[in-house]
Amino acid sequence: MYLILDSSAFLSGKYNSIPPGFTGVYITYLVKQEVDKGAPSRILENLLMAGLEIKDPVTMDTAIERADRTGDTDKLSRTDLSIIALALELKDVKVVTDDFRIQNVLKSCDIDFEPAGELGEKTIKGVWSWTNRCKGCGRYFDQQQKNDECPICGSQVRKYKRK
Repeated sequence: MYLILDSSAFLSGKYNSIPPGFTGVYITYLVKQEVDKGAPSRILENLLMAGLEIKDPVTMDTAIERADRTGDTDKLSRTDLSIIALALELKDVKVVTDDFRIQNVLKSCDIDFEPAGELGEKTIKGVWSWTNRCKGCGRYFDQQQKNDECPICGSQVRKYKRK
């Protein structure tokens, strides 16, 4: 089994060493760029010397397609999508992340994940799906509207979790 670490794994301080029992432990180059900017960069350097590898996905197309299905695409960064894409490519994998949007897409793909601990041990319970709804007239839209504005009444259109 492979382990992929999101930036939150470094920010939480939970991963100061390579955990045993994994075939490989990876981050993407975009995660490295995020972590290099802050205080956890020393932890990153130590883990890279201990065997952590930087591995980028071949493509992010499938990750974007899966995020489109759950409605999370517009709230995921390229770094987030790189984590999802790598997880989809490696198959037998566990992802460490506190990001609920990443967790949502991973859960919809039946990919194992665990919280990094920065927010405690919180994870999503079920797969979320999203819809767009006008705050004024209450109409629902499948697609995000231009300028987040309702074409009917002009009020703000916001994203809501479907029940």
